[in-house]
Amino acid sequence: MTEQKNPRDGFRLITPMRVRYAECDLQGIVFNANYLVFADVGLTEYMRALMVDNAPQGKGDMLGGFMQHFGGDNWVRHADVDFRASAKADDLIDVAVRIIRFGRTSYALLVHILRGDELLNVIKLTYVWFDPATEQVAPVAEKFIEAVSEFEIIKPERAAANA
Repeated sequence: MTEQKNPRDGFRLITPMRVRYAECDLQGIVFNANYLVFADVGLTEYMRALMVDNAPQGKGDMLGGFMQHFGGDNWVRHADVDFRASAKADDLIDVAVRIIRFGRTSYALLVHILRGDELLNVIKLTYVWFDPATEQVAPVAEKFIEAVSEFEIIKPERAAANA
């Protein structure tokens, strides 16, 4: 698989952030676990953008409104982090997020952590969809899949019906 030339291509949602001193280790670089925190901030902003595009106004807070509007929520099932370069305290970084694939009960998220045009990290996360009332894994809500498909520049893949 060849890598794209511009690591921002295909991402509609890009969230700017500034690296804080507390996110760095004694070498002055971002502590490795914080890249997952950055990815989580990116996912939160992604969900907020979906709510702006899809939910009726006055639907309450973003998180409670998300679960009510889409009829479910998600848990992280798997994380894969490819460290390429380090961010440092006070760096301006961008967190680019897109959903790349839907399974029956899960979806995959691709995150690029960037400093300017430099790709610092590639993070792939798998989330499982669950019913908040029962806290049981459930099929990803079709309403969520449709909203994401309309939102994304590159349409997410769909797994076979029994996947």
